[in-house]
Amino acid sequence: MKTRGPIMVVDDDDNVRRMMCVMLEAEGYATVGARDGLDALERMRDVSPSLVFVDLMMPRMDGERLIHFMRADAALSGIPVAIMSGQTQAPTALSGETRLVKPVELDDLLSVADRYSRDRARGE
Repeated sequence: MKTRGPIMVVDDDDNVRRMMCVMLEAEGYATVGARDGLDALERMRDVSPSLVFVDLMMPRMDGERLIHFMRADAALSGIPVAIMSGQTQAPTALSGETRLVKPVELDDLLSVADRYSRDRARGE
């Protein structure tokens, strides 16, 4: 199976983060986990993810602030983001981002990963 990715999963819940990585890796994606927004920002430049799944509610730096920092940085602004949240409404500032409702269903997770994988392959 061909490896695709890397996809970054940003979630402060270790079990959720690990399970998402396992599910994506089973489909051939390379993954990188980050425990919060600060951890993600520190690793993003080295990893250069093709997609970031990000939880909104996290300590130190939440998902909304992470996305704000990404969009303000020319090197990171083009990375697609999929928001994961138990909240039914995303903050207005994030209305353009892909949303997944927690708990994330496997089919939804893979659908988003596949869509961005295809989009990225066409653009490169």
